[in-house]
Amino acid sequence: MCVTCSNMRLSGSFGPGSREELCGDVSMIEQTGNEYWSKRLTDGANELAVSIQNSIQSKQLESPSDSATENSMDHREESDAKRMETIFHFMIASLRSGRSSVLLDIIIGLVYPVLSLQETSNKDLSLLAKSAFELLKWRILHRPFLETAISSILSSVNDPNWRTRSALLSYLRTFTYRHTFVLSGSEKSLIWQTIEKLLVDNQVEVREHAAGVLASLMKGIDEDLSKDFRDRSYAKAQSIIVARRRNSKSGHSVATIHGAVLALTASVLSVPYDMPSWLPAHVTLLARFISEPSPIRSTVTKAVAEFKRTHADTWSIHKDAFTEDELEVLRDTSSSSSYFA
Repeated sequence: MCVTCSNMRLSGSFGPGSREELCGDVSMIEQTGNEYWSKRLTDGANELAVSIQNSIQSKQLESPSDSATENSMDHREESDAKRMETIFHFMIASLRSGRSSVLLDIIIGLVYPVLSLQETSNKDLSLLAKSAFELLKWRILHRPFLETAISSILSSVNDPNWRTRSALLSYLRTFTYRHTFVLSGSEKSLIWQTIEKLLVDNQVEVREHAAGVLASLMKGIDEDLSKDFRDRSYAKAQSIIVARRRNSKSGHSVATIHGAVLALTASVLSVPYDMPSWLPAHVTLLARFISEPSPIRSTVTKAVAEFKRTHADTWSIHKDAFTEDELEVLRDTSSSSSYFA
């Protein structure tokens, strides 16, 4: 498939006359009705990915007595999985070869199956999806494919499967770094907003993953975006603290409070060994959420402990940046706080 599809593409670069001489009925192969073969391939793969996910969910909800239905679904699921494995093999072969440059639109169209099928009950299929993912995330995309890729990738942010959203975050971390110097300011902002949106995801694992990705991006992607995020996250967390002091039932959901705490966590962990002027206020505000229930309390405990660990060697110098009240707040967050007195 890799050789055939790339040859069909390359044949078009020689012009209409050469195309007919080299490929004969390529036009008939490329186009059926109004759809090109490449679009049919990518659309079919995306439909397969959805079908496989639906089959897995149906099997989990199925009662043991539905044996006839189960056998029918097993056969269809096995058939779909084999077809999807073939598509993943095609994608892996394309990315490993020098032919991927003429198949980039197809590869971009296969991003969703790669993201959505990394964690399934079919281990062979998931292994292939992960192999394709590892190759795909290092592939640099040039314009005009870059715009299409961003739109296609970010559309997975609303996928109902939280594992797909988590895989999206893993991909965006590498994708953004690899394309730092070719992404426009608006594109970086759009990616940042997408990741930030997942800080209040309904799945805890996705929220925590989003915070980790933002902490990484804040280390060098765009200083203006980082500063704006720090300022907004601090203001949001502070407003929640004030509202909770006035009324313990302030109406904020657990996900909203956890998202605000994770935003602070991302800022704090983005400078593991430094002490910029804004850090004392941020880590102190983060520590004030220690009385909140799990998973918020757990996030605060781990983040403050990590802050203390990475600043332990130079604490005798860095502690001067804190006021006595701020040091008192930090002492209340761990049993081994005497060192930070």
